[in-house]
Amino acid sequence: MKRHDTDVTSLVFGLLFLGVSAMWPFVHYDVLGLSGLEVAMPVLLVSIGLAGLLASLSKLRRERDPEH
Repeated sequence: MKRHDTDVTSLVFGLLFLGVSAMWPFVHYDVLGLSGLEVAMPVLLVSIGLAGLLASLSKLRRERDPEH
């Protein structure tokens, strides 16, 4: 089976939409208020940024190492 490259942009935006859609019910049903969003959104954005950074670094590593 052929291994496909990771599309980092699609990964980042997919995780962003997944995170926002996962938080939506919590906000809608008043489980998570505005004070909770002040913490949850930065945590979501930083974790998505780290995932994108790790995916980019692994893609660069695979491009530099032609043996794998």
